Amino acid sequence: MPAQIISAVPVPFTEEGSLDLTEFETVLRTIDPHVDGVLVAGTTGEFPALDDDERVELFRVAAEVLGTARVIAHLGHGSTRQVLRLAAGTAELGISRFALLSPYYLPTDDDGVVAFFRALTEAFPEAGVYAYLFPERTGMDVPVDVLRRVLALPGMVGVKLSGGAAARLTEYVAALQDGQELYSGDDSTLPWVLEQGGTGVVSGVSSAFPETFSALARALDAGDDDAAGRAQSIVKEVVGLTGPTIPRLKTAMAARTGAAWASRMALPAVDAELRGRIEAAVSQHG
Repeated sequence: MPAQIISAVPVPFTEEGSLDLTEFETVLRTIDPHVDGVLVAGTTGEFPALDDDERVELFRVAAEVLGTARVIAHLGHGSTRQVLRLAAGTAELGISRFALLSPYYLPTDDDGVVAFFRALTEAFPEAGVYAYLFPERTGMDVPVDVLRRVLALPGMVGVKLSGGAAARLTEYVAALQDGQELYSGDDSTLPWVLEQGGTGVVSGVSSAFPETFSALARALDAGDDDAAGRAQSIVKEVVGLTGPTIPRLKTAMAARTGAAWASRMALPAVDAELRGRIEAAVSQHG
């Protein structure tokens, strides 16, 4: 399989806090030629700040622009009831690729993790589900053997690793069954992910620098080591600059598009010096 770039598209809000669907559609059309798909309403999409109706509307817009097969809808919620309700609205759009963050906030045990994913796969047997592991956000390290049990469920098609889980990719890759996919949320590691048997990256930064990520994937697929090395150096630069926080990424998006790209959540500010460096990177590489 060619190197896969799934863009974890941030969600644009106006300064008043409204969802800016026009800007969201514009960004999707911009990245369309450069990425293999999108993950909508994940961590980079600030899903805890979105109503379910808003999440479904974002899924709808993404499906209209990119086609349903290129949309992975993140259904993460605090309870199975909420997950299944959101999944029902998503399935009505014709979207059948789901991502589900492991249980969070209240602790559970290994069987509880497996049961959480099983509820979704049994209720929507036609869907392809990606387990989504992010220990820093969920408060839970999912052991490799538990992920193996999850991935053995009918309908599970792969896993997305973020934060500390991405650092354990070489352990988690052993849990894959034949044909399943593994994505890293560490934008800067695409060549290494592929070397380890992974599929690609789920990248928020690719939304601001889609041409750069596309160039890297094409060079890797072509076996052009020189071009891949040049592209990878730029990827590492822009990920280091904009990847650590959502406000940094949104600063890059605002520099690229001119829209507000505000947030609803209480997030760290970007100072003037850093803002200038991000804007310069967008001007050079965006």
